[in-house]
Amino acid sequence: MLKLGFATLCSSALLLLGFAARAQEGRDPAAAEELFRQGRAASEKRDFLNACAKFRESNRLDPAVGTLFNIADCEEKLGHLATSWTLFQEVAQRLPKEDDRRAIAQRRAQTLEARLPKLSVHLSPSVRTDIVVRRDGVVLGSASLDTWLPVDPGEHVVVVEAPGTSQASFTAQISEGEHAALEVRLGAPLASSGPPSNPASGASPTGHAAAYVVGGVGVLGLATGVVAGLLVLQRKSTVDQNCPEHVCNQVGHDAAESGKTLGLVTTVGLVTGAVGLGAATYLFLSAPPPTDKGRSGSYVLGIRAKW
Repeated sequence: MLKLGFATLCSSALLLLGFAARAQEGRDPAAAEELFRQGRAASEKRDFLNACAKFRESNRLDPAVGTLFNIADCEEKLGHLATSWTLFQEVAQRLPKEDDRRAIAQRRAQTLEARLPKLSVHLSPSVRTDIVVRRDGVVLGSASLDTWLPVDPGEHVVVVEAPGTSQASFTAQISEGEHAALEVRLGAPLASSGPPSNPASGASPTGHAAAYVVGGVGVLGLATGVVAGLLVLQRKSTVDQNCPEHVCNQVGHDAAESGKTLGLVTTVGLVTGAVGLGAATYLFLSAPPPTDKGRSGSYVLGIRAKW
């Protein structure tokens, strides 16, 4: 049991170290500067595809309004008018009024707005509320349908999906400044696969399987917290013996530092255990019975499109 406790403790400690390492991941101004220079060089050679990639990576490593301005300019050169228009507006909003670049970004955005193509997607009437409409992979909510929305020139694919129907795909080719309306509809119903061979027994519901997995994580978390807590008590005893009148020798100091780390592991383990067991209980109780498995999923049309 003690070996298992130490193994669990080590696993939890490694997990915490992983979180800390990821937290240290951040900006790299030097790399961002070099990528920005490479992007400018590619832009001067009219290699706008490569330039955009360099600018975007530079902005990811060290976000800057100037880099965003160059991305907007590059996207316009590639013919991505809606993307460029959006970025120029963002630049204008982020710059202070006294910055000369703000007025330039505003003028560029206004010029692009007159050139923007717009696409309106109309879904043929249906009483169903579980239909999903995606334009170029982006879910269109009900408020986005029958609305003129700016898009980049070129081909756009709209996909309509719903449980029990085949996926229906529609394509619209739109040019600069054009307004196009595209009517879409549900696909054909799927052929029934017939009743299950043994509906009474059925496979274990996905919700129950997830409950067992989450519950196992919760139990592991509690075990980690308990073991770490016991080790904290041991360290406290060592501190009490080696820190008379609050003056510690090396043994007492090491025990105190170790106790702090173990205290953090204890807290993480107990919180993880409590959350895991609570979530497992919810998943187990809310999981549908095997006969309702086919009706457990639903897709609601009403997610607002993000621009």
